[in-house]
Amino acid sequence: MQVINRNFFDHSFTWVEEVVSMAMVFITYMGAAMATINNSNTRIDFFIRKLPKPVYNVFEILDDVICIAFLVIITAWSYKLMLSNWSMVTPALRLPQGINYFAIMLGCILMIIFYLVLLWLHLNKLMGKDTTKAEEVLNR
Repeated sequence: MQVINRNFFDHSFTWVEEVVSMAMVFITYMGAAMATINNSNTRIDFFIRKLPKPVYNVFEILDDVICIAFLVIITAWSYKLMLSNWSMVTPALRLPQGINYFAIMLGCILMIIFYLVLLWLHLNKLMGKDTTKAEEVLNR
């Protein structure tokens, strides 16, 4: 629509780039949260998978804890940036600039929740409990 409008009517929408950039941030962080709950985040665990099951579960717990700590830091920073940029508005739509940082914060909060669920599952596995039903629910 933007291309047609620019080429045939010699006019362009000024708000399109703003919507696209905000949508890209939301889609990125919501997709990252979805990948977290599906345990689809990119990681290299070729050698870790070769370890005995209890040792592997300890590494999974360590991975969850490190990810949660990192996400807490990112959430805190995005919260500060959201507050400091909320009073600035976008030129065309007059929306707060802090919306982008809100998307980052929301995605990180969701990922923290999902990593806590995964951490609970990994702790139960380490204690020898059966987690197949919970894993089936998560993989739906």
